[in-house]
Amino acid sequence: MISDDLDELLGDAPNGGAPSGVGSNNRHRGRRNRAGRRRPAAVPKLIAILVVVAGMLGGGIYGAGKVIGRIAKGESAADYAGPGDGSVIIQIQAGSTARDIARVLASADVVRTPAAFVNAAAADERSRSIQPGFYKVKQRLRAVDALTALLDARSHALFRLTIAEGMTTRQVLTALADRTGQPLSALEAVVKNPGELQLPPYASGVEGYLYPFTYDLQPGASLAVTVKMFVDRFKAETASLDIPAGAAALGRTPQDIITVASIIEREVKNPDEGPKVARVIYNRLADTSGAFRRLDLDSTTRYALDEYEGPLTQGQLNANNPYNTRKVAGLPPGAIANPGRWALESALHPAAGPWMYFVSLPKSNVTIFATTDKEWQEALTRYRSEGGS
Repeated sequence: MISDDLDELLGDAPNGGAPSGVGSNNRHRGRRNRAGRRRPAAVPKLIAILVVVAGMLGGGIYGAGKVIGRIAKGESAADYAGPGDGSVIIQIQAGSTARDIARVLASADVVRTPAAFVNAAAADERSRSIQPGFYKVKQRLRAVDALTALLDARSHALFRLTIAEGMTTRQVLTALADRTGQPLSALEAVVKNPGELQLPPYASGVEGYLYPFTYDLQPGASLAVTVKMFVDRFKAETASLDIPAGAAALGRTPQDIITVASIIEREVKNPDEGPKVARVIYNRLADTSGAFRRLDLDSTTRYALDEYEGPLTQGQLNANNPYNTRKVAGLPPGAIANPGRWALESALHPAAGPWMYFVSLPKSNVTIFATTDKEWQEALTRYRSEGGS
């Protein structure tokens, strides 16, 4: 949101003091005589304070999250008649005030004068919801129409991409191609040769390292620069997790942690179930009895087949590929999605428990965990009763 750069304008000072100035360290109080009345000398000071505050109001200050005041008297507020023509891309920086935004719009010939936009923003409380980022808007608009354009999500959406938790790299690239108009093949070429992306040294590929977040896309940026932004976010967000150290404590590699986290992301919806799912996976990987040689996960097969809707056929479950954990022992060769923080934390901090099975119920949206074969059969019965197959 745009900046709140004025915490306090005018308020009653303690004990009947004069109105406060801006900021906690700039309070002015009139002196009192012994009768408790203010001395006349305080009046000029009070007038000076009010003049300063009035000047700040004239600048279009944002206070308590909204525009306060209008443009200073005497400054031209000439406006276009509309309806506007052409188009231009403008950028609103984080922390911008109404005056800052007005100057950007005026310099791009979106509005005729900064004052016209400041006045329009001051008259409409919705102006406080303007978000930073890039916008595509018409030029030579009436100021109120320019404000409406900035409040229209369609002006902003073209330059914004949300990577949802659990999206695969293929899904991310498809969404990015749709948003930018760039060929999907060009984006796929970037991730197949990821040297420019500067992945973590332990990464086996791009999958798992495009961090879920809402990004402002830079117009004109190269495809590699854009995708690298997602990787950079992963490194920034996970620095505090210290994935290499956490992996070593579990006797796993950092890439294993990313892979396990991606499985958790695709298998369950509830974050509080993540640590228990991680424990099931680690218990199976550590099993020496021979009873649990494979993970038997549908999610890994779905990833290889790029098939996420409806039940898997027996032929799909029997497919020969390295991600089919019903046929191949151990973890798949890499991540199967881009996990969020909760899934990464679950993989790093598994719950303590003996569970060897889990199944997510399709209607109840909860996951059942089982240790014995009897418990597992009971869980499957409940799963099928909710339409699972």
